Amino acid sequence: MALRASLQDWAPRRVKLTMDEHLDKMASIGKRGSSYYCNPVVAGLAGILIWGFVIWGAIGKEAVAAETQAAQAWVTEIWNWLYMSSRNIWLLVLMYVLYKYYDIKLGSEEDKPEFSDLTYFAMLFSCGIATGLWYYSAEAMWHYEGYGTPRWTDHKIWNDNTRAEHAVMMTWFHWGLHGWIAYVLVGVLIGFMTYRRGFPMSMRFTLYPIIGELVYGVLGDIVEVLSILCTVFGICTDLGLGAVQINKAFVRLDRGTYQGRDSYGCDENGANCTGRVGLEVNQTTECLLIVVITACAIGSVVMGLKKGIAFLSQLAVVLSVFIVLSILFLDETWFILNTLTSALGYYIWILPKVSFHTDAWEELGAASSGMGGAPDGRGGKEGWMNAWTIFYWGWWISWGPFVGTFLARISRGRKLGNFIIASLILPSFWSFIFTGVFGAAQIRISRQAESAGLDMSDAAHTYGSLADKSVIGWNTVGEDGVARWNPVPDGVVRLYNLATEDVIFEHLCYYGTHEFATLMTVLTLICIVLYFVTSSDSASYVVDIFAANGVEEPPTIQKVFWGCTEGVAAIALLLSADEENPSAALNAVKAIPIILGLPFTFMLFWMCQALMIVCSEEAGKMAIERKNFRTWVFNLEIPSLISFVVPFVPAGQVAAKVWGGNPVVYMVGYASLWVTLIVFFCLTAADEAFLSLAAASYFVLSLAVGGMRTAVRHKLGITGDMISDAMVGVFAFPWAIGQMAVEEFTYNEKEVAM
Repeated sequence: MALRASLQDWAPRRVKLTMDEHLDKMASIGKRGSSYYCNPVVAGLAGILIWGFVIWGAIGKEAVAAETQAAQAWVTEIWNWLYMSSRNIWLLVLMYVLYKYYDIKLGSEEDKPEFSDLTYFAMLFSCGIATGLWYYSAEAMWHYEGYGTPRWTDHKIWNDNTRAEHAVMMTWFHWGLHGWIAYVLVGVLIGFMTYRRGFPMSMRFTLYPIIGELVYGVLGDIVEVLSILCTVFGICTDLGLGAVQINKAFVRLDRGTYQGRDSYGCDENGANCTGRVGLEVNQTTECLLIVVITACAIGSVVMGLKKGIAFLSQLAVVLSVFIVLSILFLDETWFILNTLTSALGYYIWILPKVSFHTDAWEELGAASSGMGGAPDGRGGKEGWMNAWTIFYWGWWISWGPFVGTFLARISRGRKLGNFIIASLILPSFWSFIFTGVFGAAQIRISRQAESAGLDMSDAAHTYGSLADKSVIGWNTVGEDGVARWNPVPDGVVRLYNLATEDVIFEHLCYYGTHEFATLMTVLTLICIVLYFVTSSDSASYVVDIFAANGVEEPPTIQKVFWGCTEGVAAIALLLSADEENPSAALNAVKAIPIILGLPFTFMLFWMCQALMIVCSEEAGKMAIERKNFRTWVFNLEIPSLISFVVPFVPAGQVAAKVWGGNPVVYMVGYASLWVTLIVFFCLTAADEAFLSLAAASYFVLSLAVGGMRTAVRHKLGITGDMISDAMVGVFAFPWAIGQMAVEEFTYNEKEVAM
């Protein structure tokens, strides 16, 4: 009875509770302000799931990698269309509220921003981008060379210059507006609910405008657990990729690697170099690096937001700006500026097309598979979209809870428009500059190497320093018309033939001596470590907020616990493959965000709706306390239970109350749809094709129920929208009928006017 009563008392309302009163409505152990305080359901369940995964990874080894990749394959095969279309919808929502509600503050009218604009940007960018931007700094070059055989490798359609421009644009697509959307959507909604409505800083309250008082209970706990899982395993991806790259950097410094040659610890023949201390690229080293970085991150988060996280973020951004500008000035400066300008125009022009592109025809596979693949054998190959764009979207989404919450935490006193510009548009432009500078330079160097004859057949045909200068180079015609032989310079390298972690460091070797390259490698390594630490400490801080019911300054010991949990989970993923197959471990690391990103994608749609509602309420266009359905969608009402068996009976009764007429007539109409569904489903035993007809029948029936729900709302003056009605009809079919059936159909003109 208590559960049924809570489902009937679900509606959102104007809340005038103190912070302690909010917290008292949720499960908790410990005392606020003491050495420990957390929600036992959230912290316990999240901890069990994460540490259970760690144990499974330790025992299952390669089975973990195989299972996670199988789950990833299912998500990408079935839900590709949703991942691609959803971000465009979210972007439109953000652009609408940016235009419509620019001046609404995330806080009271008296609140002022806590951080300066530069510190604010440094913190949000360091938290949101982490080491991934460095690991994938060569993305444009890989796209140009055709890694994974994308559709633009068809040379009959794309010439080399067009491919280069498209490669830069695709990199911008992955790191630009469509990436940052999830962060901004979560951040602005939490900012509203915390600083304007007085709710705790917790993910559950982003859904208060949708599910109301139910956020304090089990549904809210589920939201928090999902958010913690997304955060921990999302940061694991960053920790895994970052550890691999840092490991490679240390090995290169230890061996004195420069332009394809090692210098230290070599035998008398100058080969078999082991380095000064014998560092190796292996799982043991990578796990030790994660331990050290995690310890640094814990130290930073214990120091606090202003002393630790803010300082490291500023240092990371300043150093990254220095490195990017150095590359710009060291390379062909005017060429890179031209490339950035041209790519920006191309990005703006093609964005509507590429943001909806799913590689639908490529995903059919080769013509020989018999699924309808391209008979001419041209175009891209199956799997590119899943390996690149869908991976990115899942990764960005999985980081949404923690980055969005962190953005909200540092954004008090800022206007909504300022927040969206600072956390969506400006970071996108800096990502464009970063990836554009590296991409343009690396593509130019790769084309230089290719035209010189470095065909990647072996090391001597990869590095200019190892090449036969008598045959690798160019016959350059001078102003006098005479051709002269120009051997390939030592710094020229076919970057595409290098390991992922080597590319950025060999790129730096292009510009100067061994000593110069060492200096740039050290600076880049420091920058990567700083981003590594700032993302990990921010994640630990936010996860503890989730586990502590939204308390903004949770106990220190819990920050340490969650920081350690993130590190151990990342280590478990790296160890889920044998030493001989390190790529399997990275694939496992990259699969988790895509899997967890799927349920959170549905949550983000709810958050879009919640954001629109909150903005309308804050602008005075919609009353906070307004008429809603008497009971929540998923309810325990008798008509809902009846609708599992004979839905046409209560549906017919509701229809008669809404439209008038004999309820038996409506019952017969709904019964015909229901019986058709049952018949098709039973015939599936004879022919599976009938299952598709049964599914089609179900959608027709559920959409009819959704349409009736719209009519009920209009008649009773209940707020809502047709899209939500349709979704409720599809995903909560019997409960939707029961929800309508228990309403009192008394026409109230005043309520409708409200």
